[in-house]
Amino acid sequence: MDDERAAGTPAKRGPRRGVWIAGAAALAVVAGGVTYGVAGRDESPKITAETSVTPSATGPVVSADELAEQKMIAGIDAALKGRAAALQSGTLAQFLSYSDPKNAKLLQRDRQVFANLRLIGAKHVSYLRQLSFSPELRPKLGANARAVRIKMQTQLTGIDPAPRLTQVGFTLAERGGRWLVVDDDDAEAGDRGPAREPWELGPIEVSRGRGVLVISSPGEEKNGRRLVQEAVAAVPAVQAVTKRAQAGILVVAMAAPRSWAGLMTGGHPAGAVALRNVTLTNADGTEFKVTGSRIVINPTERKTADRFLLAHEFTHAAMAPLGDGAPTWLVEGSAEYVAYRLLDQSNYSNYVADERRAYRKAVKALAVLPIDGVFHGDYDENSYGVAWLIVEYIADKYGLATLNALYAETAAQTDDPVLRDKAIHKQLKLTDPALVAAVKQYRGA
Repeated sequence: MDDERAAGTPAKRGPRRGVWIAGAAALAVVAGGVTYGVAGRDESPKITAETSVTPSATGPVVSADELAEQKMIAGIDAALKGRAAALQSGTLAQFLSYSDPKNAKLLQRDRQVFANLRLIGAKHVSYLRQLSFSPELRPKLGANARAVRIKMQTQLTGIDPAPRLTQVGFTLAERGGRWLVVDDDDAEAGDRGPAREPWELGPIEVSRGRGVLVISSPGEEKNGRRLVQEAVAAVPAVQAVTKRAQAGILVVAMAAPRSWAGLMTGGHPAGAVALRNVTLTNADGTEFKVTGSRIVINPTERKTADRFLLAHEFTHAAMAPLGDGAPTWLVEGSAEYVAYRLLDQSNYSNYVADERRAYRKAVKALAVLPIDGVFHGDYDENSYGVAWLIVEYIADKYGLATLNALYAETAAQTDDPVLRDKAIHKQLKLTDPALVAAVKQYRGA
């Protein structure tokens, strides 16, 4: 029995796209593919007969309504600041003092969130009220209850190089002269879809390795430790190709459906996704940069996910800070190239050769480089294999340095076919048709 057969057969390479999602706010790219602006609701004061502002010789007259609103905002901000300070200091009683004492379910959830963030190792936690979102009345939760949109920032020790931004929605109400949280998951204010942060989903298990943190569901610590080993084995392969890596990386592998973004690739559920970590870069919280990614595994694949799937997603994580202007074939082809290279180095060379031969049939039909909008439609499940062979050809013919230079140049650009063509010609000295023709003649490394 040869080594490859003894090692077993890897799971069939299926749709594995790692989609970079900010998940914290509505985003607009404003420069270079790596600097972003945060969009939200207009918070300009509404001028009415009751809340008019009348200038005077000594300055504008502030109405009673405006004074009340200023007091409300100050009370909400103080509650958010106190809640974050309690998390930082590890003081549960102080943390709970900013929650509605009559809401037993909320208190239970808050205790669990507090315990989870302490267990994970949150180096930094803060809440920043989004200024562009006007506090909205929630009369069902109290006459003065207001929903607010919040940028929650968390930095995990040894994992995150900078605080990661997450958008959440809280409702606060005044109780005895203090503003308290009465709802920790206002859907409209949060505006973040069905997925939730792992520390919001009840009890968790945490497993750690060198530069890796895996969060799993209760009773699944064994699988968490397995994934740590798989992750540690995947990182060197990513570094060897990309010459980049995160200081640390978080892997979420939970049974809870709400741990998962529920993304599809080419009509199929993705095996995992790389969710972008974004960090605020200005004081008023309107701009941020991508500082890496976390990996979230589809709950249905959490017990079978291996180093090859993780290598694909870790490649997305490593390249994310460069920007998101690179063509899909280069993004996914690079990730597949790392995964197949790791397979080849792991006694699966015969399997890789078989896969290459199979995908070459799809390459024969290649007329142009795969187009972003129809990346999956044109080649269905072969789209990733086609992209892999294009990238493998570039790496084999021109070297990894040129491959990475092409990725970096296109990633920093806007999604413009003309700019992409120029980048390809600059780095490879080929036109698009010439590159397609060369790939069609390629027989493999």
